[in-house]
Amino acid sequence: MVDFRKHVSRKRDIDFANLASLFDSLDRQTSHIELRAVQKHALQILSEQRLKQDVILKMSTGAGKTAVGLLYLWSFMEEKHQPAVYLCPTKQLCKQVGVEAERLGLKSVIYPPRQTHPNVDGISGKAIIICTYDKLFNAKTTFDRSDVMLRPYAIVLDDAHAGVEEIRDCFTLHISNDSERKQLVKILDGPCAEYNSAVWNDIKNEDPNQLMEIPYWIWKPLLPQIEKIITNRVNDDDNLQFVIPHIQDILRRCRCVVSGAAVEIVPDILPVHKSPAYDKAAHRLFMSATLADDSVLVRELGCDISAAEKPVKPTNDRGMGERMVLAPSLVDDKLDRKWIMSLCSKLSTKLNVVVLSPSESKAREWENFGAQICLGDKVKDALENLKDTSGTPSFVVFIQRYDGIDLPDKSCRILVIDGMPLGEGILDRLDSSTSGFAGGTRNRLIYRIEQGMGRAVRSHADYVVILLAGNELAHFIAKHDVLSAMNPDTRAQLELAIDLSKMATEDTGADPETAVIDMIRKCLKRDDGWKQYYNETVKESSITTSGTTDPDRLALANAERRAFECAIINNLNGAVEFLSNAIGKHISDNSAAKGWYLQRVANYLYDIDPGKALEVQRSACENNKSMYRPPQGVIKRPQQVEESGVQSIISEWYSQFKNPNGAIATIQELKANLSFDVSHSVFEQAMCDLAPLLGAQGSRPEKEDGEGPDDLWLWPDLSLVIEAKTEKEKPLQKKDAGQLSSSINWFKENFKKNKNPVPIIVARTTLCNSDAYFPHDTRFITVDTMRSLLEKVEQFYRKIIAEPLLFSNKRALSRLQQAFLLLPEQFLKNFTDKPKKSK
Repeated sequence: MVDFRKHVSRKRDIDFANLASLFDSLDRQTSHIELRAVQKHALQILSEQRLKQDVILKMSTGAGKTAVGLLYLWSFMEEKHQPAVYLCPTKQLCKQVGVEAERLGLKSVIYPPRQTHPNVDGISGKAIIICTYDKLFNAKTTFDRSDVMLRPYAIVLDDAHAGVEEIRDCFTLHISNDSERKQLVKILDGPCAEYNSAVWNDIKNEDPNQLMEIPYWIWKPLLPQIEKIITNRVNDDDNLQFVIPHIQDILRRCRCVVSGAAVEIVPDILPVHKSPAYDKAAHRLFMSATLADDSVLVRELGCDISAAEKPVKPTNDRGMGERMVLAPSLVDDKLDRKWIMSLCSKLSTKLNVVVLSPSESKAREWENFGAQICLGDKVKDALENLKDTSGTPSFVVFIQRYDGIDLPDKSCRILVIDGMPLGEGILDRLDSSTSGFAGGTRNRLIYRIEQGMGRAVRSHADYVVILLAGNELAHFIAKHDVLSAMNPDTRAQLELAIDLSKMATEDTGADPETAVIDMIRKCLKRDDGWKQYYNETVKESSITTSGTTDPDRLALANAERRAFECAIINNLNGAVEFLSNAIGKHISDNSAAKGWYLQRVANYLYDIDPGKALEVQRSACENNKSMYRPPQGVIKRPQQVEESGVQSIISEWYSQFKNPNGAIATIQELKANLSFDVSHSVFEQAMCDLAPLLGAQGSRPEKEDGEGPDDLWLWPDLSLVIEAKTEKEKPLQKKDAGQLSSSINWFKENFKKNKNPVPIIVARTTLCNSDAYFPHDTRFITVDTMRSLLEKVEQFYRKIIAEPLLFSNKRALSRLQQAFLLLPEQFLKNFTDKPKKSK
C-alpha cells in the first residue's frame, strides 16, 4: 500500500489570520462549493478585525453568513485547540447549521436540550459545538456545571436580533401560578392601591388586560418579602429553577410588571456576566441579517461600542430579495382584514399563502376562510408541505412565528402579517404602549415586523407579496418615526408600500379592490415594469443608505450598560454619573426619551438619596407621562392651550404620517376602540387619543396621576372633564354624580387658569336617578352623538387629504373645522346631550 505521507516534504502552514485562504484548505463534501464574492469580502474584513473581542457582521439573508461564521470559529478552534460555539435561536436552525458545516467539510456536534454532557470532540476543540441560546444562558446551564465547565474561546451569535429575545427570556421570571401571584399581589396591595387605586383594583379583580409596573420606591422596600415567596418554591417550579439564580442578587435592578393574570420580573439590563461561558469568551461575533439598531447589542449583551460604530458590512452584498409590501387599508379603508382573508382564500387555490398571527384567537378567525392553524408538532409538517411544491397549495397560519422559519421561493409567494405582532409577555405589552424608548431599549414591534417580513425572502433572487392586515398595523408603519427606526432595506420597502397605496388608484383610475389585485398580479407574473421600478426605488435606495446606528443611540446604550455595571458592584454614584452625563450630551430637552432616561437615573439615585431621586422622578414624569408618577406633590401640567394651538395640535398629529391614509387608518382604529362594548381602559385611552384630532390636549389624569377624571380635554377657552360610564345601561346613580363632582373639584384646584370646565359623562343613556345630582351644566356623550362625532372627524380628514392646500393655512383649517362642526365652541351643541331625570 502506498503511504502518501512519506512523500510529503512538510506539513502545509495554515495562515489562521486569512479566513478566505482557510476555505481552500477544507475537505469540502461537494466539488462545486465556492465562496461568493460577498463572502470573500466579509472574510477579508473579518480577518482584519479577527483579534478584537467583539465584531458585528451584517449580511443579507441568503448571502452565506452561516459559512462565514463557521469559518470564523474554525480558525480559532484550529489555532488555539479550544472549544468554539455557534449559537442559534431554535433547534431547527441548529440542524441547518450542522448541515452547512458538513457541506463545508467542518466537523461539528449539536449540543441539544437535556443532554448533560457535550460531545468530547466539542470539549477538546476538535468540532464546533452548535446549540441554542437558552442552552448556554439558562441559570442551570451545563456549560457551568462543575463536571463540565465548558469555556468557549470563540462564540458566534447567529440571528443576534432574535438571540437578544431568547437570552432575555432566560432572565425573565414568569409567575402565572395562582397561589404565588396572589401572594405577591397581597404584599404589593397597600402601596399599589395608594399609588393608583383604579388600575390596582382591576388587577385585584383579575382583569388580564390591566397592567401596572411597580414603581421602584414601592418595589425595593418590599424585596425581602418578595424574595421569600419566589425562593420558597424554587425547587418545585422549572421556570423558577432556571431563572432565579440569575436574578436573585440583583432584584433591586429588576422591573416588575403585574397584570390580573400574571407577574413578570426581569432585569432592566441583561446581567450577561452571570453566564461566564459568554462573558469570558475571547472572541464574539454577532451576526445579523436585519437588525438596524445595533445599540440593542451594546445595551443588552455588553457588546463593545466600537464594534457597533463600525460593523462589518460587505459592500458587494446584493441585499435581500424583492418584497412587494401592500397595506390595502391605506388604499381604501374598505379593504380591511376580512377583505384580505377573503382574497387570500381565493389566492390559495393556486399558490401557497402563509399568515403570521400574534395570537391563537386571531389565528382561529382564518379557519372560516379555509386556512389551517399550525401549532406544536404541526409546524414542522406544515413547513415540509409548503416546500413540497408538487402537491396542492397550502393555506396556513403560524402563531408567534416571526423568526425561526424559512419559506424560500415557491414555498411562500403570499405572506400576511396579521395585525400588530405583539409579544406574549405582559412586559412586551407594557413596553409596546410606552413612548420614549431609545438607546438600545428593544423596540419589539419594529423588530417583529422586520423579522416577519423576512420569512419568505431567503435570497436576493427571491420574491414575495406581503400583505399588512389591520388598520392598527397600517397606521403604525405609516409613521415617520417608525420608518426611521427600520433598517434601510425594510424602510425602503415600507416607503414603497406607502407610495403604492397612492399609485393604486391615482395612476390606474380603477376601483381600489381591482387596483390592489392588479398590483399583486404584476409581482407574481414578474412584470418587467414592476421589477424595474422596484430596482430603482428600493435597491438603489438601500444601497445608498448606510444603516449605521445613530451615534447618540449608541452612546446612550453604552451609558445604560456602564451604569448598570456600576450599580451591581454598588457604585451607585458612578451609575448616576454615567447616565446623567449621557443625557446632557445626547438628548434634546423635554423629549419623551429624556423622561425614560431620567427615570433610570432616579432609580439608581433612590439608593443614595431618596428625596433627590423623587425630584428627578418628577422631571421624568413631566417629560414623559408614561413614566412613574411621583408619590408626593402635584405634577406640573400644561395650564393653558394657546389660541393658535388648536390648529397646531391638529397639524402636529396629521404630520406624523408619511402617507395621509395612515390618518384614516388611525381613525378606523379609534372608531373600533370607541365602541361602548370595549373594556373601560381601552375606551379611556381611545378618548385620550381622539383629543389631538380635534385640536385639544388630551390626558388621563386618573391613570397618570392616580386622581382626577378618566379623561381631560383642554382647548384655549374650553375644558372637558370626562368620566366614562360606557358599561351603564340603566339610569346613572348618585355615586356616578359624586365621582364627576369630585373630578370637577380636582380640576378647579389644579387648573385655576383654565376657563369653562364642562363636566362630561360618556354613557349609553342620558337618564339619571332622581337622587343623582350631577354638577351644573353636565353634558352627556351617547352612542349616537359619539357616532356623529366620529363621522365628522373622518369627513374632516378625508377633505384635508383630498385638498392638501387647506392644511397649509391655519385660517383655512379653522374654517374647515367650522364647516364640519369641529371648532371647540361647536362641540357641546352638536355632540352632547343634556341629562334627563328618570321617572
